[in-house]
Amino acid sequence: MKNDCLLIAIKNNIEFQWNTKFPINTLTLMRGYLAIDQSFKKKFFDICFDCYWRDNEDISDLNILKKILKLAELDEKIFFDKVQSEEIKNKLKKLTNDAFQKDIFGAPTFVVNNKIFWGQDRLEYALDEYSFT
Repeated sequence: MKNDCLLIAIKNNIEFQWNTKFPINTLTLMRGYLAIDQSFKKKFFDICFDCYWRDNEDISDLNILKKILKLAELDEKIFFDKVQSEEIKNKLKKLTNDAFQKDIFGAPTFVVNNKIFWGQDRLEYALDEYSFT
């Protein structure tokens, strides 16, 4: 996995280093991603990615997460209130259960025509399957 990540980063000219805190607890981050407005999702994701995979930050640490929220221009109080809401907790539980029911077990996973394609090296196969529909 480490080698694959490094190869992909080199090929795509992405600044990348394996995070020394890997793995981390991502529950708050996943809930947070679901809680924020669509217009902020890409920025939030990109900042989290860079902090974790480029800057070797522990993005599960509350102080680092607060820094990320500031960089993403997200209101800290609203973010943490939504993360603790039953609505967001239930949404994540449902998505997790849906993935489990479809036998999705890793990232990235692509489901096309009820067929599962797991791994970035299977993207072309998923696209081929999609083009048949």
